[in-house]
Amino acid sequence: MGWNKQIIQAFVVIVLQVLLFNHLQIAGFGFPMVYVLILMNLPVHIPRWAEMLVGAILGLFFDIWCTSLGVNMAACIAFSFLRPIFLSNGIQDIERIKGEITSKSIGRIEYVKYLALLTSVHHLLVFALEAWSWHNWWMVLIQTAISSVLTIVIVVIYDTFNR
Repeated sequence: MGWNKQIIQAFVVIVLQVLLFNHLQIAGFGFPMVYVLILMNLPVHIPRWAEMLVGAILGLFFDIWCTSLGVNMAACIAFSFLRPIFLSNGIQDIERIKGEITSKSIGRIEYVKYLALLTSVHHLLVFALEAWSWHNWWMVLIQTAISSVLTIVIVVIYDTFNR
């Protein structure tokens, strides 16, 4: 995907997150955070510093928008830090992938595993930092599980129609 298309996709995802998904909840526990799609679809061979910078800026934007005091920024930086590690350890033949990670480039099952792992880590960090305590650890895990499933379903639907 070219940079122009990727920037337009990021803009659309941000607008949808702010206007639609931030207001969508399931029983007060499930909050889809589809903006992780922007970080997931970064080119495979982007420099590490640029990936971390994009994560920091994206997280800062949502922290300002949602008044969440650095929670999204910390989670997005951690996501950006862990992404290359998960890519190199979890995806076979990473060298042959020239562009971004999609289900078309790595296969549907590998894509969903990659998506589930990174999304779960991101969401766990968001909810753990929001709670700022492990007193209600079960609530953090429930929120993480429901929100991760919701986000994964939305991203897979998007990926299916984006093929």
